[in-house]
Amino acid sequence: EEEEAPVSVWDEEEDGAVFTITSRQYRPLDPLVPMPPPRSSRRLRAGTLEALVRHLLDTRTSGTDGTFMSAFLATHRAFTSTPALLGLMADRLEALESHPTGELERTTEVAISVLSTWLASHPEDFGSEAKGQLDRLESFLLQTGYAAGKGVGGGSADLIRNLRSRVDPQAPDLPKPLALPGDPPADPTDVLVFLADHLAEQLTLLDAELFLNLIPSQCLGGLWGHRDRPGHSHLCPSVRATVTQFNKVAGAVVSSVLGATSTGEGPGEVTIRPLRPPQRARLLEKWIRVAEECRLLRNFSSVYAVVSALQSSPIHRLRAAWGEATRDSLRVFSSLCQIFSEEDNYSQSRELLVQEVKLQSPLEPHSKKAPRSGSRGGGIVPYLGTFLKDLVMLDAASKDELENGYINFDKRRKEFAVLSELRRLQNECRGYNLQPDHDIQRWLQGLRPLTEAQSHRVSCEVEPPGSSDPPAPRVLRPTLVISQWTEVLGSVGVPTPLVSCERPSMAGDEVPTTPAPLLTRLAQHMKWPSVSSLDSALESSTSLHSPADPS
Repeated sequence: EEEEAPVSVWDEEEDGAVFTITSRQYRPLDPLVPMPPPRSSRRLRAGTLEALVRHLLDTRTSGTDGTFMSAFLATHRAFTSTPALLGLMADRLEALESHPTGELERTTEVAISVLSTWLASHPEDFGSEAKGQLDRLESFLLQTGYAAGKGVGGGSADLIRNLRSRVDPQAPDLPKPLALPGDPPADPTDVLVFLADHLAEQLTLLDAELFLNLIPSQCLGGLWGHRDRPGHSHLCPSVRATVTQFNKVAGAVVSSVLGATSTGEGPGEVTIRPLRPPQRARLLEKWIRVAEECRLLRNFSSVYAVVSALQSSPIHRLRAAWGEATRDSLRVFSSLCQIFSEEDNYSQSRELLVQEVKLQSPLEPHSKKAPRSGSRGGGIVPYLGTFLKDLVMLDAASKDELENGYINFDKRRKEFAVLSELRRLQNECRGYNLQPDHDIQRWLQGLRPLTEAQSHRVSCEVEPPGSSDPPAPRVLRPTLVISQWTEVLGSVGVPTPLVSCERPSMAGDEVPTTPAPLLTRLAQHMKWPSVSSLDSALESSTSLHSPADPS
């Protein structure tokens, strides 16, 4: 038996790289037993790009610095390019041709292993720009006889062929859009026609597909944080797709509660459906139920999109509508708001995410609903904004290079820890078993959300600022401050379409009050009781015709 003595840590510089050496001295409990030698570990902390590549291809690295290859491949785009990295690997192999044969063989085997791991973990890195350097590597392997050798997962000839299939991919068949450009816009209040759990499933299906297609390296602060610079509009497409979906869901909530559809970019280019407070309350309650169902499905992305939209100024300020909402709905809304409290850097949502990954059942601890059957699966979709914020803060807090110009690889290790968590959650996300509902998806695609100015104008027209409405119930006080809605979407990088109604009046821009068409009836879907409530309210309204018979 042994007891651990204090740990000694120091840095050593060697051939363009700085290594952190950690030495642990274990003392035997039996004083008669000789003192064993200290146990040391060696980890690269910083270095030139050439030194990092040498360390990557060093046969000793896998044993002494086990996470280096994974961290390097996951983050290399922050400090170099794939063609440059492939070129340096080829340079290293060619430089070893004059060395003893054994060293060349061992390094070549490591290079094949690295390429195999790279292709399996990050196939998106091998675009057409890498073709020239792949030609070099293939030529080297042919000349040295390794094209027929065995790499990880098969012969290196197969590896090169697989790499080339990524460089020259066949164009995929694009799915036909469910909503065509010439189709009329969908009525946002038709959300009442769909069952809340059905709508939540379709939102989860879309979110899960986007999350599975997410390329974690595109979330790096050095890439995502610079996306708005000139010439960077092509960066991070998988992250932008997730942001777009988040905004679409939030926009659907705002449009439906306001009963408005955008017909253009101007503040007045809006079609508004007159709704009374009880009708808007049914819409609020419906979206709260949808958010609750998304929570049960562990789809935190859509939960936050819906909750953030309900907390935004154009919706939260509708005191008359909130005053008509049921206590149960307000209680559920309050609990959902708590999940995304900004307190302690969103500690509640972070802890909940960790707990959910460990749990089999996605139910809330105090939920009154019975556990669902396993037909929907047990996946999970996180709110990506939390990870993007962490990575941007990491990028801002640590320098890319040391004072001597060495690449700060300790920073990359910290980023890799965040990217690894995303990868782990992507594996969890594969647990869903959901089927598409084309009617709901067609409705989602057909929505035309309001712009920032439009949502402001319609909200203020629905309930003018300073009106003598009774104050909203205290339970509606949001956990997330509404004025920080911009920061919510700003953390995922897109300007929000929602603003406070306390801005200067936009007098002079009259919003048309032509009522939108009545609720579309989708016969194949069951209705919530709230639909009949809305229809009854419409029938008693003198400003609208009676709704058509659904049959």
